[in-house]
Amino acid sequence: MANTPPFKFDKVGIWSELKLEIVEKYGSAYTRAFANQPRLKKFYVDAFSGAGVHISKRSGGQIHGSPARALNTSPPFDEFVFIDMDAQKTAHLKALCAGRSNVQIETGDASEYLIHTLLPTIKYENYKRALCLFDPYGLHLEWRAMEMAGQSRAIDMFLNFPVMDMNRNAIWRNPRAVPQDGIDRMNSFWGDESWREAAYSEHPQGNLFGAPDIVKQGNDAIVSAFRERLRKVAGFQFVAEPLPMKNSTNAVVYYLFFASQKLVAQKIIDGIFEKYR
Repeated sequence: MANTPPFKFDKVGIWSELKLEIVEKYGSAYTRAFANQPRLKKFYVDAFSGAGVHISKRSGGQIHGSPARALNTSPPFDEFVFIDMDAQKTAHLKALCAGRSNVQIETGDASEYLIHTLLPTIKYENYKRALCLFDPYGLHLEWRAMEMAGQSRAIDMFLNFPVMDMNRNAIWRNPRAVPQDGIDRMNSFWGDESWREAAYSEHPQGNLFGAPDIVKQGNDAIVSAFRERLRKVAGFQFVAEPLPMKNSTNAVVYYLFFASQKLVAQKIIDGIFEKYR
């Protein structure tokens, strides 16, 4: 029987460290806002949570992941839900959370658990509120989870919008060459095929043969369209201008979205985002 290789923490770039700082800062502001409302039950939901510990590419040392930071939030959340597909990561997370009766850790598909089990229970009228971090590794989140978060009226949401993965797997300069798997993944994340309208336009003069020439749009057009979709389709009242997260070569890896039903929430996140732009 082959030996199981030792578990290694994920290495993260500076953009991930900044994201962790942002979510941590907002989490503290979030729980403070509800400090005088004991009737409300405050959830922290971390889909694609990881192991709770990362290795910083910048320093080479260990840093706390989003679950560990959420657990240390003051004032505290009431309940925590951590989800990850990797059983080794959730096993390590369970060890970190040993003795905490208000922590639930799930191993499996985050979208499936969110859509069919967790999100239907978080409702405004039931005095439940949640701060959700949807941080997929790529196009691994279903639109329905984002839509349910918006329609609940009870959730503030951070979202990793994986534009690099989109460009690599689905939004190509030649849309006819995109493999079906890439199209299916994009449809699942976006919720339908309307992403094509944002991703492509027809050049008015056509090509050399007089046929319409399809032109791939830049990231800004795609990001703007998704921001509107979170408002008009998912039902979030406020969607902050997303923050581009860049790697060491200044390339945008993803955009960090924030969506809420409360104007005060957007004002708080605008202030936080501004420090990192």
